Amino acid sequence: MTPKNCPHCNTAWEEEETITEYFERKGYSHRKAFQTAALYGCKPESPKHFGKNVVGIETPEYDGVSLWQCQVCKSEFSRWTMEKV
Repeated sequence: MTPKNCPHCNTAWEEEETITEYFERKGYSHRKAFQTAALYGCKPESPKHFGKNVVGIETPEYDGVSLWQCQVCKSEFSRWTMEKV
């Protein structure tokens, strides 16, 4: 799980509004926003947020994100331990 903020510089790594709120702001009806957000895993009991200021980096050793990189301070962190690399 990605932290909400960069462990090094504390820059926010997720939007404040939930994904459901995002689609409602874009003009979706509440029902359609709820259905669309559910496709992203966003549910009332476990709200999700879109990310910002962070990118996932793949390495040749693993098929998927291995590192998170903060787009503000450029620090990189292990996906599994969140230790700075």
